[in-house]
Amino acid sequence: MNTKNHNNLICAKTSRYKAVLRFALTWLLTIAIFVFLFFRIKFTDVIVLIQQTDIRFLASGVLFSLLAHVVFSSARYQAIVGAMGCRLSFFEAVIIRMGCNPIKGILPFKVGELAIIAYMKKKHNLSYPQGLFSLLPGYVFSFIVLILFYSCGGVFYFHNPSQRIIYAVVFLLILFLITPFSLRQIPLLIIRCVKKYRKLPQELTSLIEKYDPQAIRNIILHSAGIEGSKLLIIFVILKSLSIEIPLDALLLLGSATILVAYLPITYWGLGIRETAILFLFSGYAIPEKLLAGSLLITFVDGVLPVLLGLFFVKPFLNNLWEDKKDERGDVSHDA
Repeated sequence: MNTKNHNNLICAKTSRYKAVLRFALTWLLTIAIFVFLFFRIKFTDVIVLIQQTDIRFLASGVLFSLLAHVVFSSARYQAIVGAMGCRLSFFEAVIIRMGCNPIKGILPFKVGELAIIAYMKKKHNLSYPQGLFSLLPGYVFSFIVLILFYSCGGVFYFHNPSQRIIYAVVFLLILFLITPFSLRQIPLLIIRCVKKYRKLPQELTSLIEKYDPQAIRNIILHSAGIEGSKLLIIFVILKSLSIEIPLDALLLLGSATILVAYLPITYWGLGIRETAILFLFSGYAIPEKLLAGSLLITFVDGVLPVLLGLFFVKPFLNNLWEDKKDERGDVSHDA
């Protein structure tokens, strides 16, 4: 018994050590990226350019951020869990998605989203595999939508016929992937592929098999709203600094920027997004302007949703912990 407790203590210490190490490495990487960027670009020049931002376009960027993170993201999660047989009001979906943002901001590699799994288990009796499954379709369909935008931009951005053909083929393949016929077959293909390597829990298998194509179409539309709003954030923020981005470049380069920023390497994509914009949009403005624009984009699309989430984190945590409080109250009453 003592040996078992000793092993559990060692595992707990190791897990805590790994968490602290991930936290430290994430911030060290973020700081290292910014040190490198500001070593090459004067910080004062960037601040001067930020002060010259056109407030009208900046306000438009904030509006698109609200659409992406509050409206479309919440509606998509509501549609995902609805397809799983769990009824969720739009307001509660907003609490879940926005209330989790500050938690994701504290923990590295997006592991803060595990709080949503715990919430759905407590409030709606969704098992942990089902809770995890409720998070995955959002990322999958965002990726599909971004590749669709990216390939569409590539068709018009490049002038080489062979490059255009490649992007056109990818675009048509994605379009075929989201047709009603394909949406009926995709769940079955997923089950077959996964079963070759790993046994799926029966509850997940039944969930995937009965997924309604109409629900998937709604999730795709919400995903298009999220990623389209993020592209518009890039467009209007860069325009606020008098950087004109053509539509084809926005679709191609903007989608690539969003995809890179989704990588769970740093907090809110800090440093990653700035580096991507400096590299991808280098032909449209001087580095100082691009860095100023990328910092504003990170604030509007990354930091602002976390700050807004502070207004929802209390009800989110209260709902998550209320069962435990009730249990403690019952124990005290019985005593």
